[in-house]
Amino acid sequence: MFLYSAMAISAQSSEIGIIIVPGLNMRSEPGIDKPPTKTLKKGTKVTILTHCNNWLKIRHNGQVGYIRYLKRYIRIVQGETFDNLSNVDAKIKTAKQKAKDVSRKLEKQEAALQTFTEKEVAVINSLNETDIALNNVGKRVSALRSELVSLDKNIHETTNAFNDLQQRIKTSEDYASNRLVAVYKLNLLGKMNVLVSAESINDFFQRKITMEQILAHDAEVWGKLVKNKNSLQRLLDKMNAQKTKKLLLETDLNKQIDIMSNENKKRSKLLVDIQSKKRLRLAAIEALKQTEAALDRTIQSFGQSLGQSFSRASNKVKNISHGAFSSFKGLLKMPVKGKIIHFFGRHTNSQSKTLNFKTGIDIKADKGEPICSVYNGQILYSSWFKGYGNMIIIDHGNHFYTVYAHAEELFKAKGDYVEAGEVIATVGDTGSMIGPKLYFELRHHGKPINPLEWLKS
Repeated sequence: MFLYSAMAISAQSSEIGIIIVPGLNMRSEPGIDKPPTKTLKKGTKVTILTHCNNWLKIRHNGQVGYIRYLKRYIRIVQGETFDNLSNVDAKIKTAKQKAKDVSRKLEKQEAALQTFTEKEVAVINSLNETDIALNNVGKRVSALRSELVSLDKNIHETTNAFNDLQQRIKTSEDYASNRLVAVYKLNLLGKMNVLVSAESINDFFQRKITMEQILAHDAEVWGKLVKNKNSLQRLLDKMNAQKTKKLLLETDLNKQIDIMSNENKKRSKLLVDIQSKKRLRLAAIEALKQTEAALDRTIQSFGQSLGQSFSRASNKVKNISHGAFSSFKGLLKMPVKGKIIHFFGRHTNSQSKTLNFKTGIDIKADKGEPICSVYNGQILYSSWFKGYGNMIIIDHGNHFYTVYAHAEELFKAKGDYVEAGEVIATVGDTGSMIGPKLYFELRHHGKPINPLEWLKS
């Protein structure tokens, strides 16, 4: 954890910047989440007032604003160095002193974190256990609902088949009833009386053949009628079994929903306790540091443990890519539709006042919103990860990786290949303490790098 201190340095009065990209947004305040006030065209000259980290405070046509300071965006043609070197040295000394102060504060915080009791650690661990239980119950609920939808479809098909067969049986019964009357009358009259009344030998044999055909057809109709009635009973039994199964599934579903509700209440209480008690907040921060370290080790281990097979996989990733990942810096699409609420880099926690270094960005989004891969690659990890919930890690070749955490559902498995823009998961709140969001990281050789320098603004 380090302190992030924005050091604004006044520009020389002669500093002029020339825009070298087709369009560069000028904003009211530094930050890509701030709305642009105008777009500066290529070749536009601006007066530089101050330097502030990766931002420049400028004046253009009497209007003051901020633009991002990247060499591919703007070229400074005058006064790139400061005349007053002593003033710069003084600022550097001030910054170094602040860094020393930060180190001392960090040492105090580290000492405090070592004194957590077993009870406080148990509270933090129980939050992860509750998250896992909620995730498992959520999967069960989702599976039950899918099974119920499929079962409803089967019941509908069985009911239609039952009704259709019932109608055919009714038609057959009407025909069979009429034929029974005819056969009864034939028996009363006698078959031989019908035959001997023939006017010729030919007529005799013709009547005999016709009578045999009629009786054979009657036997076939009665046979089908018996068979259809047996089939009808089987359909009725099947339909009753399906309805019984549906009732059991609905009972199980309601039970799982009750369990989920109780786990949610338990989780909410834990979060309230963590937010309201300083030592628990500090314990949560320490737990987060440990999970971040675990994620570091996991990503670092990929290349080492997979060896040659990993190299072959990386080569396959390169083959499905439309060029090297590094050539898409500043061109990658956002992985999800939402608002960035926490940025990469050093920051101070507003509640605990502790100093942290965030290795990725948090994007607030609606639960269930689709999460897309920012680039082609291979899934290296797709499962639960303590502190991050449901998480996916993608290898994009040349040791570039992206991390997508706190997902609700994971649609891809380890080893799958994905294309840029392909949906890999949905937004959730698994492992999150602040509700639905996507935690997104970009790493190169295992080292976190600022995703905003790679994503389209």
